[in-house]
Amino acid sequence: MNEYLVDARGELCPKPLIMTKKALKECADGQPMRILIDNETSKNNVVSFLTDNGFNAEVQQSEEVYSLLLHGASGELVQPDAASYCTTAPAAPHTIVIKSNRMGIGDDELGEVLLKAFINTISEVEPLPGSVVFYNSGVFMATDESPVAEALLGLEKAGVTLLVCGTCADFFHLKDRISVGTISNMYTILETITAAGKIIEP
Repeated sequence: MNEYLVDARGELCPKPLIMTKKALKECADGQPMRILIDNETSKNNVVSFLTDNGFNAEVQQSEEVYSLLLHGASGELVQPDAASYCTTAPAAPHTIVIKSNRMGIGDDELGEVLLKAFINTISEVEPLPGSVVFYNSGVFMATDESPVAEALLGLEKAGVTLLVCGTCADFFHLKDRISVGTISNMYTILETITAAGKIIEP
């Protein structure tokens, strides 16, 4: 008996689940079914749906395509609500960008107080950022005389990546005074910002 093919490549949840549920109703008794999916999250969701409904899917992977093979795919669904199985991949960690040694526009002294409070509070808010980027005068916050050096060191120990713009540190003659984080380049900084789930600029 020919396979019943469900080609869900290029589809995002819940579409692969809906296509699978529809196919289970349409295929003939005992007919093998093959489901093609090209993202891991949808594959996991469909496998969970099939398992809960009593089907054993044989999963194979070729490059970026998952192939789920069911032998004798017809039958009554125990858990018919396919859409409820739709979960999304966890969001990428956010990145905080410190682009000045002050926070906001207005009084400079107030801005310095606000930025100090902001950085000291980062560790108290969940989830922690994946990275903190310092550029322009923001690099002053990563020096040995920074009022938030201890707080930044704590973030670094907690696994937060601290990237300090090397060009900026050179411009302000601070390279020998950077005490936390990694002196980095614009390519790495841009790569980090691009991959972030969200950008926060105080």
